[in-house]
Parts: sequence; C-alpha cells; structure tokens
Amino acid sequence: EKVLASWFARLEYNYCQKYLLSLSFRSDGSSTFGKNNRWGNFPTVAAAWTFSEEPFVQALPWLNFGKFRASWGKSGKHFESNYLALGIMKVGTSSYLGNPTIEPVWYDGLYNPGLTWEATYQYDFGLDMDFLAHRLSITADYYYRYTDKLLAQIRLSGSHNNYFCQWRNTAAISNEGLEVLIKYEIFRRPE
Repeated sequence: EKVLASWFARLEYNYCQKYLLSLSFRSDGSSTFGKNNRWGNFPTVAAAWTFSEEPFVQALPWLNFGKFRASWGKSGKHFESNYLALGIMKVGTSSYLGNPTIEPVWYDGLYNPGLTWEATYQYDFGLDMDFLAHRLSITADYYYRYTDKLLAQIRLSGSHNNYFCQWRNTAAISNEGLEVLIKYEIFRRPE
C-alpha cells in the first residue's frame, strides 16, 4: 500500500511579452518515508527578458528576436519500495518448538524514521536569438544539476537484532552541461 498527497500553486506574470516571471510551489506527502519526513516541498522560479522588444534593440535590422532565460528549481523523488523506511519483518524459514519465527529480511534494513525525499536542485541559463528575417536561429543553454540525499544501504557496526544494514540518505551526484542549437533555413517558400 502506498499513499501520496499533493498540493500545487503557480503564479505567472507577463508584461507586454517583454518581462516574464513564473513561480510555483509543490508540496508532496508520501507514506514511503520515515514518520519524521513524510512531506517534501519543491519550489521553482523562472524569469525571462525578451530584449528584442526594447527600442534600442529594435534599431538593429539584423536581429529579429532575442530572449534571455533563467530558472531555478527543486524536485524530489520518492522510493519505489512501499515500506523501505519501516524495516519490515516476515515469517522466517526456521521454527522454534514447531512455531514459525519472525526475522528481518527487508533488504536487511533497520527501521529508519529519518528517510526522506531524494532532492534535485537545478538551475538553467538560456539565450534564444533569431537573425536575418528569422532564417538563422541560435539557442544556447547552460545547466547545473545537483542531486542530494540519494538512497544507499549502509553497513551497521555490531548487531542490531539481526539487522546488519540500514537504508539512509547518504549519497550525492552532480552534473552540468552546455547545449547549443544552430538552425539555418536554406530554402524558404515565398509567402
């Protein structure tokens, strides 16, 4: 059994197709986490400036369109396993006085009420430009992504009632990139 509850809000602003702003906020609660961290909050913000709408740029005959973009956001991922934080036990393979025993077998995982969302933070910067009557287009984007609190199984020192490992939010990874798209329209039908 798995339960997910969410709510979402968004605010957008557009002034004369020149200045654009978008704010959003999402809050998710999932039963897959420990009791101390059921809810995760995920805000985002994005802004853009269409500088080709400015009078000092419109005087340039070779530039038809130009826009700067920037955004930042946080997103989360919950676990595939429904009961990973609970250290589930099940009927064992051995018996005592003819009765089945209980043993921990859920990934050898000790109960962890602190398990929480895997969180990804990302920001992007972009530039869009059109030249020569929109025949030549250039789009460039730079992004950086950092994922924190990745799930990993940690070996425990000693013995904890036959639990030898515990799932924890312990790992992190980051990556970044630059993407450039150049498009030129060689053949164009007359309008």
